[in-house]
Amino acid sequence: MNANGNGHVLLAPGEGEVIEAGGNRLVVKVATSSQLVCEYTAPPLFPGPPLHVHPGFDETFLVLDGRLEVTVRDEAAQLASGATAHVSGDVPHTFRNPDGEHARFLLICSPGGIEDYFRGIAAGDAERIAAAAQRVGYQPVADARD
Repeated sequence: MNANGNGHVLLAPGEGEVIEAGGNRLVVKVATSSQLVCEYTAPPLFPGPPLHVHPGFDETFLVLDGRLEVTVRDEAAQLASGATAHVSGDVPHTFRNPDGEHARFLLICSPGGIEDYFRGIAAGDAERIAAAAQRVGYQPVADARD
């Protein structure tokens, strides 16, 4: 999903590019060079990615349904519906769904561009994943949860 030539995106409810991988469902609402906005549904007990950094973009999580656990460095916070977390990409962080229910949240990445990483995961395309990860400086770090 891209902005049209006039610099705006207008979507009706339910519209957007759907990316599914590993039980996760992302509906891309906005994908521009300045921002990615997607509705992300994490399956029950989704362990999330490893603790990581990506200096190429910052993330904001806005929980819509369920609970999301966001860990920043070694501090974990349980976020209920309506709660928000913002994390600078150069700070070690991760997220997971700690519950037996789906967690649905808005994921906002600024600037945009990481959507190609998710497309690569969905397609099982290791080269696409590696190229997108390199562009944003994605790198796992020692996991403080262990």
